[in-house]
Amino acid sequence: MSYVIGGEIMAKKQNQRFLTFQQLMDELQIGSINTVYKMQKNGLPVISIGRLKRVDRRDLEKFLESHTVK
Repeated sequence: MSYVIGGEIMAKKQNQRFLTFQQLMDELQIGSINTVYKMQKNGLPVISIGRLKRVDRRDLEKFLESHTVK
């Protein structure tokens, strides 16, 4: 959910440190969960607690930086 404040769109949980796979997909505009699974296979650290899976935003940023084509 987003809110418009002073002409800017502010995400409700934009500062959340741990992301669900769905939040990660929404933030990166990824349409398939399989892409997230490929990212995990290629080194994206995933925190697993029982059936819950979360991605630390800091780890995601590091992963994206290390996989950026220059």
